[in-house]
Amino acid sequence: MKILVIGGTGIVGTHVVDTAIQRGHEVSWTYFSSDVENISHAHQLDKTDVGAVNHIIKKIKPNAIIDTAALKADACEVNRARAWSVNVQGTRNVAAAADEIDAHYIYISTDYIFAGDSEEAPYTEEHGVNPVNYYGQTKYAGEVAAMLASTWTVLRTSVVYGLAKPNFMTWVVQQLRESKPVGIVDDQVSTPTYAPDLAEACVKIVESATAGIYHATGPESLSRYEFTLRLADVWGFDMTLIDPISTEELGQYALRPSDGSLDSSRLYELMDSEFTPPDAAFSKMALE
Repeated sequence: MKILVIGGTGIVGTHVVDTAIQRGHEVSWTYFSSDVENISHAHQLDKTDVGAVNHIIKKIKPNAIIDTAALKADACEVNRARAWSVNVQGTRNVAAAADEIDAHYIYISTDYIFAGDSEEAPYTEEHGVNPVNYYGQTKYAGEVAAMLASTWTVLRTSVVYGLAKPNFMTWVVQQLRESKPVGIVDDQVSTPTYAPDLAEACVKIVESATAGIYHATGPESLSRYEFTLRLADVWGFDMTLIDPISTEELGQYALRPSDGSLDSSRLYELMDSEFTPPDAAFSKMALE
């Protein structure tokens, strides 16, 4: 099967590319601005450029397109015009092009489409959306745009971590390895997601031609602070370096849900397996 990964050099895209190749698929991927090792299968692309999107997709003619490319939360608050252009219009460009060639379109969304009310969490696919920041608004609008494709799947995920590319976990590891103190918010709860698990789910969705909306996160709800303490414990870091702080103290541009935990049982039932819990994922990565 031919698979095209949009944003194939980010933490999710990198793992999707690797997983799809390992499972015997013919894989191509795009990058926006990144060093690329295997240029023969990589294509530079700004998904907001409708002409470029149409050209690449018609040239490759993939059976499925997995779109991992998006502008992140704080950047969306700083530049709302660019956020809408990438997360909504860019998504619409890819979905429409996928529809033209009857390709299955898989769109990676986020827990930030929900308000993050601890009395409602964990959120299921049936919960109503209510984003607390502009990133969440654009990602939900992106979900609607994704439905332009004749066959589409939305996978909502949360706090993706791993070692392949920079992310919250790799930052923590670097700080603690250098014995630097870290202040970690203890009032943001989510369901952290091990990147290889999300990648495998993406490829299995393609293989099974499964359509619809699914939550695709780890099985445990943790605050960022709890996540960091567990990581430090498994990796043998000095836990006294880790201090709890509030979101207000951190001073992020974009508001965050207090508890954006997602219930991924629907996807787990489909796959007949759960994603890896954080402790087990930390132990696995410690051996790499």
